[in-house]
Amino acid sequence: MNLPNRYQPTGASNSGGMGDIHHCMDTHLTRPVVLKMLRVGTDRRRLLDEQLALIKVRSKHVVQLYDVIEVGDAANPQTALVLEHLDGHDLSPESFAPDPLYLKTLWQIACGLVEIHSEGIIHRDIKPNNIRLGADGVIKILDFGLARSSGIEAHTRSIIGTPGYMAPELWRDQSISFDQAIDVYAFGITALVLITQQLPQELLPHPPQNLPRGRLVGSIAGIQDDILAIIERCLSYSPADRPKMTEVELILRRHILFGRHRGLIVLGPKSHELNAESPRVTVKSGSTNSISLVYDGMKFLISGITGTVAVNAKPITPELIAAGEELPDCCVIAFGPKPARTFVTFDVSNPEVMP
Repeated sequence: MNLPNRYQPTGASNSGGMGDIHHCMDTHLTRPVVLKMLRVGTDRRRLLDEQLALIKVRSKHVVQLYDVIEVGDAANPQTALVLEHLDGHDLSPESFAPDPLYLKTLWQIACGLVEIHSEGIIHRDIKPNNIRLGADGVIKILDFGLARSSGIEAHTRSIIGTPGYMAPELWRDQSISFDQAIDVYAFGITALVLITQQLPQELLPHPPQNLPRGRLVGSIAGIQDDILAIIERCLSYSPADRPKMTEVELILRRHILFGRHRGLIVLGPKSHELNAESPRVTVKSGSTNSISLVYDGMKFLISGITGTVAVNAKPITPELIAAGEELPDCCVIAFGPKPARTFVTFDVSNPEVMP
């Protein structure tokens, strides 16, 4: 294999997905890299799809594209992607226990998918062995050979993907249109197979069948019911019923950071802090207006008001309180009617999730 002088083979190579992988040293930057080339007979579009996707996505949780080069001789050149070298190992089924590491792993996968989807990309092949856990604990999503841009490119005339991880809509006989919801479904399957081999029977056929609501809740010891509920929604038969990955990421992050948030209310010279040790507070303005707040370990809720209260100009009513109205992480609380209002600021300190 003829390579530009910059890249020196280290001797290691292997095959993965639709391509051949060669490990090299980038002598200009003194760093290990991976060269990925298509195997003979593989549709050349696969490499182009991967290149276009990785050019768009820059994320801590997605393998990085460094360069695109030509290898081989002038008569038979071949395109190769120069990718980030990743230590560690691919995820594998039943390799996790129901513990904080499992939740952090799901959260990191969700973060990667949020950033992939924010660039209008659909991965199309989310599964454990396309996800690597690095030696530093950081999750990276790999292998974008089936990736598509959302919109007019998001269709296919054949069944392509990994059976078992493919959403129901991908099994149709006719031309198939799809969107980012297929990645959400694959995330849901991945979340289950990482921790159990006992998948619900409805998910085993090809195509999978409708999963009855409530089927997963309480089914895996040690996993909170609302986490199982959001995984179950990811596996909804209809794409429209699946959540966005932003919602999945938020729920996982809140569980990981349970009890570690701090909310601060400032009213004139006085400040009130809500946290796990002091989860309730009532703030008064004058003799008729007040707001009561409670921290449930994941979010800050309005538990009661007296008089006239608005949050970010939105009037707070008993109906909103009964529905579990949540305070935004950064907001302004107004007491009293116009024009004689008193304003209070509310801010939340969110600790960082560490791998």
